This record gives sequence, structure tokens and C-alpha cells, in this order.
Amino acid sequence: MVADKWSQVDKAFIFFSEKYLSKSNFQLIELAESTGWSLSTVRTYLRKKWSKLLVKNKNDYSVTELISKFSKITFRQHQSQNVEIEKYFYQTLVDKAISACISAIEIYNKPNFEYREETFSILMVNAWELLLKAKLVKDNDDNRESIYALNKGKIIITPSGNAKTIGTVPAMNRLIETKKIPKSVELNIKLLLNIRDDSVHFIHDDVELSIQIQEIGTASLQNFMSLAMNWFSYDFTQFNFYLMPVSFFHLSDVTSFSIDNKVKSNLLSYLKKIEKEEENCNDPNFAISLKLMTKLVKTTADEALQVRVTNDPEAPEIVFSEEEALRNYPNDYHEIIAIFKKRYNNFKQNTKLHDHMRSLKSEGEKYCKVRRLDPDNPNSINKTFYHNRVIDKFDEWYDRL
Repeated sequence: MVADKWSQVDKAFIFFSEKYLSKSNFQLIELAESTGWSLSTVRTYLRKKWSKLLVKNKNDYSVTELISKFSKITFRQHQSQNVEIEKYFYQTLVDKAISACISAIEIYNKPNFEYREETFSILMVNAWELLLKAKLVKDNDDNRESIYALNKGKIIITPSGNAKTIGTVPAMNRLIETKKIPKSVELNIKLLLNIRDDSVHFIHDDVELSIQIQEIGTASLQNFMSLAMNWFSYDFTQFNFYLMPVSFFHLSDVTSFSIDNKVKSNLLSYLKKIEKEEENCNDPNFAISLKLMTKLVKTTADEALQVRVTNDPEAPEIVFSEEEALRNYPNDYHEIIAIFKKRYNNFKQNTKLHDHMRSLKSEGEKYCKVRRLDPDNPNSINKTFYHNRVIDKFDEWYDRL
């Protein structure tokens, strides 16, 4: 884009920001006149760029809260996918963090890789360090010196002549002090650090330890995604952010480790000890470890949701029953309200709450799922179950304790 076109993009950003802050609706012709774009160009961008940014009302448009996630630079980035533009330093760190995390997943999911857990833990810790540093830099107006290591107030210089930056633990501790990291995330990262530090001392062919590390790694990925979205509004839809379940491996494939039973026993005891601390961590968006179980079953149940990832009609099917589908919606109304009461210091069951709940219900199964109490009876009473995404939305509306 040439300079005058960037000027038009900036005018659009200002227009959207002002309309959002003033809660004012507008006509497309107003936007065209304000930016200098033609009405046809505005309609094209509406379809291709602004489908989630603008909401069509009966006779006009309004701006969604998504605009508050943008800065002038990030809005330019959103507007153009093909033009190289300036990035904030923290955005570069976020990109590197995502790359390290993707590399960890790819290595872990290789079908025949004999250094699986060790490499995953090393790369995943690196991803966390970069993400934590990106948050510190962003919170300090993109000042990269905010993550420099100091000695008596002076920046430490490496032998190569570059400024030395802080490590994972100091970065995490700074964010813990400002209450930016939940306790369960802190414990999960500490477990990963311990696994990484012991990675050259693992035990050969031990399935129990492999399963334990996979559970910690799966939780770490969930935590990583949640914070990257909360802190930087990062879009993960382009990625498959999952670890292959251990149940998909042959036992003969789990041969990563290389030490004696005493070291293995010590590490397993430590991991299980830290996991017990999660009993006091009641944030459903984060976890210390997550167990992922897979099984293939035959079913003819009417409520089963059938998925066939092939064009071959003779291929076996993977089937999810309605009960299994509801696992993504763990809380009913009373349970979600109980979470809110413990989570927010200004929470009240009033008209404001009901308006928020209605707005989330209107978005369908993104936030909630309605189920008949008697699935076979079309006249049965309905009950609504809520996804944990609801909690993310309420974090934007209420103040955390």
C-alpha cells in the first residue's frame, strides 16, 4: 500500500475507535466520507476484513469490542496480509514464541522419534520464556530494556556484545507479582522447567513417566494458548494445537529416556507432589496437567454425533455421543454463577448479568449448548450448559479478585 492508502486505513481505525467509545451507530456512507474510500471499497472491506469488527443492525452498523484490541500498527496488519509493515518488538517475540511452540508439537507428534519428551520440554520452555518476555515488553510500552538483565543497575553484556535478557523464572516472577499469571500456570511452568532440567537424566523405556509428561504438556499448551489470546488477541485458528495422545503410540515407540530407576522415581514423585497443589487452583481456563483419553467404540445410539474424516464409505467411524460432546460445556447456570461469585469482586446477579448472559446465548454453541433433559422427548424441558469461553468474556466485564 502507498502512503495515502495507509492514511485511509488510519482514518478508518480512528473512525471505528470513536464510534466504539461513543457507542454510536453509523451508515457505510459516513465511513466512506470519513476515510476517502469509495462506497464499493467500503463494502468490499466489510465482507473481507471487517466481518467480526462490525455488526449489522436493522438500518445501520455498530463496532464490536474487537476494535479495542487493536493499535494503529496492528490494525494496519489486520487490514493488509500482503504488505510488509513495522511490527512492535513484543509482536516479534510473540511470533517467535508461537514458532517454538509449534516446533515442540511437531517434534512430539512425530511417529518415530526417540528424544520426544526431552525435545518437547526444551522447546516448550523456550516458547514460554518468549511469551512471558513479550508480555513484559508490551506492558512497558514496547521497551525492550524492560527484559534486560542487570547487575548493580547496569545492563549485563554477553561475550558476543549483546545485552543479556532475563530468563524464564525471573520473567514469570515479575508477572506473578502483578497477578498476570494464575497459580496453576505458575506450577505447570515450574514442572516443565524441572522436566527440562532433568532431560539428560531420563529413564529408558518408561511409559508411566511418558504419560505424566504428556499430561503436563497438554495442560501447558492450553495455558499457553489462553494467555496468548488474552494478552495479545492471537488467532490460533490456523494451527492444530494438540499433542498426539500416548494411546496412539506403540509401547515400543516410547524409548526417549536414559537413566536409572532412582532418578525416575524422584522425578515422578516431584511431579505428583506439585500436581496436588492444584486442588486450590479453581480457574477452569488453566491447568497443571490434563489427561487425554482416546478410545474407539461402536455405537448405534441416535444421539451419537458421527464424524468420518475420509471419503471412503467403508472406513471406520469415530463417534461422539451427546454426553461426550457436552464435556466441552461443563457448567450449568448455577455452577457458572458460583464460579463468578468466587472470581469477581464486583459481581452481582442483576439486570446487567442477565443482559450479558442473553448476549452470549444469542451467539449459539460458541458459548453455550442447550440440551433436552429427556433427549427422546421433543417436549422435554431444556437445560443450558456453558463453555469456559463464557468466563473469558466475563473477565472483560468484571474485576478479578
